[in-house]
Amino acid sequence: MILYSVLLLIISLSLIAILSERVIRYVLVLSKAFGLSEMAAGFILLSVTTSFPELSVSTVAATLGEGGLSVGNVLGSNIANLTIIIGLAIFLSKTEILVKGQSQKDLVQFLFLSSIIPLFIVQRGSLGPVLGIVLLTLFIYFSITISRKTGKTEPTEPIEKGATAMVGLKFALSVALVIILSKFVVDSAIDIASFIGLPPSIIGATIVGLGTSLPELVTTAQALKKNLFGMALGNLLGSCIANITLILGVSSLITFSQVDVLAVQSIMFYVLLSSLSVWYLIGASERISKKAALFLCTVYLLFILQQIGVSVFIF
Repeated sequence: MILYSVLLLIISLSLIAILSERVIRYVLVLSKAFGLSEMAAGFILLSVTTSFPELSVSTVAATLGEGGLSVGNVLGSNIANLTIIIGLAIFLSKTEILVKGQSQKDLVQFLFLSSIIPLFIVQRGSLGPVLGIVLLTLFIYFSITISRKTGKTEPTEPIEKGATAMVGLKFALSVALVIILSKFVVDSAIDIASFIGLPPSIIGATIVGLGTSLPELVTTAQALKKNLFGMALGNLLGSCIANITLILGVSSLITFSQVDVLAVQSIMFYVLLSSLSVWYLIGASERISKKAALFLCTVYLLFILQQIGVSVFIF
């Protein structure tokens, strides 16, 4: 049984690496067809589609009246994206993230603004339709603003509508397969960890928590390998923005449910710390270096330690 899990893990990771490279290739074609810049394509196409695992978890939780689970899933995913996912993407691609142009800095501003939203949710202590409408409106506004500010790209050669539709279909299928394979990775990793004897709390905080962010990791790493910094930022930061505005907005529209304020408060510090860290790094040096990536990975480690009950702060 354990051998089966190991083989499934290796095969799934290999297929994800292959598919993620194809996803980037399809996004480049679609961005030219629709006249989108790299960053706009990353934000609108990649970030939304790679956020489907978070959307499914949060939607199901909302229909069951578990508003706290929806909020916790979104916030936990954002912490992972802004710390360990950025760090691993840089180390795997062996490429620093360079920030070029005001539009990419604007994306970081949108990230910071969206990261403040959970504070209002904590104050309200509930999700509801009004909040959902506000969040979805913000997502539409951010999407339109990013598309306009980043400009458009002209295709180097005409692209037939039929060819564009086929590429779009291949893109959708590839992303769907990445998400399905990510589930296999999580399941097999849990089996292996359980066989080794790791506590359930550690398994949940690491393997399961990172599992829903695996699509963002592989697509971001592939984008960085091709020096598509705008697409990488649009995908990663856009996914965080989509999590809070689009996904939490949809969850809020579905049902009115209470949120465990104390549970969310315990995560909010790391949400703000990770957002502020990325904001500062990009604002100060216009790049995220390998040293910065190591720092972000350390922040995630501290978050995990706190979640499993290990006190690492003096405040």
